[in-house]
Amino acid sequence: MGVVIFNGKPSLDYGIQVEHPPEYQTPAKDYEVIHIPGRNGDLVIDNGSYQNVSRQYQIAFGNLDKDFTGMANAVAEWLHSASGYARLEDSYEPEYYRMAMFQDEAAVENILQHAGRAAISFNCKPQRFLKSGEESIQMSVNGSVLRNPTGFSSLPKITVFGSGKSRLTVGDCVIEIANVSGSIVLDSAIQDAYKGATNRNSDVTATSGFPELKPGENTISWGNGITYVEVVPRWWTI
Repeated sequence: MGVVIFNGKPSLDYGIQVEHPPEYQTPAKDYEVIHIPGRNGDLVIDNGSYQNVSRQYQIAFGNLDKDFTGMANAVAEWLHSASGYARLEDSYEPEYYRMAMFQDEAAVENILQHAGRAAISFNCKPQRFLKSGEESIQMSVNGSVLRNPTGFSSLPKITVFGSGKSRLTVGDCVIEIANVSGSIVLDSAIQDAYKGATNRNSDVTATSGFPELKPGENTISWGNGITYVEVVPRWWTI
């Protein structure tokens, strides 16, 4: 029996059973296709991104001591428990999670007033995030190498520890830090530098943008003033 966890709430808490494993769907590449009259073949512009995918489950629930309407209401509350995207996990791909939202209606079949069956579909961002990419990796040796196990560049959260002015290099990305001041977080996903609730963007100069961890090996090095860094790599695939 499969388990789905949406917005931190497992399907088992609602008496839901997943009847069939979901299909694995790959996202469509975000291409812009332009036809130019008089030219053979279309012009294709790669926007460098992917479109959302659906994650569908066939579910069933039932209890002789409960009525259909009450159980169906509980399932609906679970599906609509999040506003916008929330974390989606299941037992079929336990090493990954997705960011998903439930936005469609769900037609629930009434089975003899004490059971129900439905097909539910989550609208997911194209990435499958590796749970291993949520783990913080401490790097205390200058020039250490961090290997990205996927074929896609990730947007890490890097916490720099030290004091004074320094420079951080991640692959070919160089970031000048005017004052580490104990620690500073460089969050590539939101393109922001901060410490706690304090914005620290004024202390950072990133002429080539915030760092990415490219597929394969990434060398992380730093100048005087930095003692070590911690990296949450946020690995993902499709």
